[in-house]
Amino acid sequence: MTDATTWEVELRVPDDADLEQAGESRTIAVREDEFVLAAARDAGIWLSADCQQGWCITCGARLLEGEVDHSHAKRYYPEDEAAGFVLTCVAQPRSDLVLEVEQYGAMLEHRADHDKPPGRSKLR
Repeated sequence: MTDATTWEVELRVPDDADLEQAGESRTIAVREDEFVLAAARDAGIWLSADCQQGWCITCGARLLEGEVDHSHAKRYYPEDEAAGFVLTCVAQPRSDLVLEVEQYGAMLEHRADHDKPPGRSKLR
């Protein structure tokens, strides 16, 4: 068994987030074989999530710096990557990261603008 690389992941929580850490920035260690959401929760940061499989976008975040692997996502589109969105429930770091978390609303709008689910069903 080899040791997995560990990356530093900075989680920036918006001021208006419905989390105890609203307005804070926390840095956690995340192994390359670990999902960002799971590592955050292990560190006591209970980020929003629902399906935890990369379907629902509840865990959506913006990638401000770094690179992630989304190969475990059930529904992640090239348009999402191009716009800088990540799904923390299935995102595995491939470098140090800076993420603005709790971006469900922005990601829903993005998906609606690109006629992708679940945004496709969003009432306009």
